Amino acid sequence: MDSYAGSLYFSHMPAQHRSHRQPPAPSPVPAFFLYGEAPRPPDEATVHVETIAARSRLHNWTIQPHRHRDLHQIVLVQSGRADVRLDDHSATLEAPGIVIVPPGVVHSFRFAEHTVGLVTTFATGLARDVAGRSGDLRRFLDRASSARLTPASLAATDIDELCSMLLREFERSAGGREAALRGLLSAWVANVYRVGQHSESGSQGLGARERHVVARFREAIESRFRQHTGIASYCQELGVSESQLRRACLKVTGQPPVALIHLRMLVEAERQLRYTAMSVAQIAYYLGFEDPAYFTRFFSQRTGASPKAFRGREGHSEQV
Repeated sequence: MDSYAGSLYFSHMPAQHRSHRQPPAPSPVPAFFLYGEAPRPPDEATVHVETIAARSRLHNWTIQPHRHRDLHQIVLVQSGRADVRLDDHSATLEAPGIVIVPPGVVHSFRFAEHTVGLVTTFATGLARDVAGRSGDLRRFLDRASSARLTPASLAATDIDELCSMLLREFERSAGGREAALRGLLSAWVANVYRVGQHSESGSQGLGARERHVVARFREAIESRFRQHTGIASYCQELGVSESQLRRACLKVTGQPPVALIHLRMLVEAERQLRYTAMSVAQIAYYLGFEDPAYFTRFFSQRTGASPKAFRGREGHSEQV
């Protein structure tokens, strides 16, 4: 959906106002699907599970600053140590500990050699499903934080067992894998949330004002994205100006407000194509498009596949 250049932060200062005496512009911060992998079209079913060592040892145990668009990430450090940076906050985390990385947060890690732990990455759609009606759990997932856990609190949960089960299920190709991963992810996140309530927390509330605005904007999108409401209407509901909303969205997610609305629409379109028997035209009308042909162009331009091709790729035949 994005070109590599479109996934970077750059300075937008006009060239004629730059002085030769000024320091060079800061290095761009890349947006990855997973670290080192180009951004991919959104998929509300995405769950990825791997050990800390699987990726970090390939990079000398150092993960450089980057961010993920529309993906949540939870890092569990079971043994070892990690130097953690979340936006502009740094901390050293001794095991056992957890790191919560919401979408858009610039983060980096320097792990002590042979650190043991798990990295779980999942789509924003799954985060909504996992949180359900629990506002506290949703806020927990949406707040960047690192926290040291007490061995006693960790032992009182099923986190270690669920880590093994998640990793084993992720590496399988058996039937029902997606459903099993969803169930295990829900149980694992709930256990992380419970133990996180009694942790020695740090680096919470990063960019609190902007994140609060974006969180409220996402909630507003959720309630009426199919109405194709203009940005001005959202701003009126949130009590912010369009420029304030744009700045907050760019700072937190790296994307303008309209891109977040389109992303939510794409996630819902994929969900309907994957799980319902509605025709493409019916899905278009369900999503508030007046012209199914325009919906097809909208979907194709942003995902690289037509709705019909996407449905076929998912193993479903096209509906009339």
